[in-house]
Amino acid sequence: MNGGKKNIFSGSHHFTSDELVRYVHHVLSEQEQHEMEKHLVDCELCSEALKGIAEMENASLLYEVNKDLQFRARRKRLLKKKIFSQNELISIFAVVFLIVFLLLMTVLFFKKKEIKPVMGDENKIEQKK
Repeated sequence: MNGGKKNIFSGSHHFTSDELVRYVHHVLSEQEQHEMEKHLVDCELCSEALKGIAEMENASLLYEVNKDLQFRARRKRLLKKKIFSQNELISIFAVVFLIVFLLLMTVLFFKKKEIKPVMGDENKIEQKK
């Protein structure tokens, strides 16, 4: 450990949160772990701090899992709502537009023109009657 700091395993020293986190994550040597466990048996303060750190880590893990599950559920709901992809929607709108355009053009170009009788034709029509 650091020369300027007290030895973490001295009897009068309480562990820092970093030391307790390292214990929770099992990154101490066997001797360090043994000394810490000896201290934890007699020190209620460090034991309670260790419980709190373990619970905080479990809580943060549960929070992350819950957050991930909510994200996946939200994404699944969004995927269910989508019937067509963006490219499919563009294709559908293009086809609908083309059909409407062709119908309008058909109506405009092939509309029957009214037959207007020419002046001389009116007399012929009346004479036939």
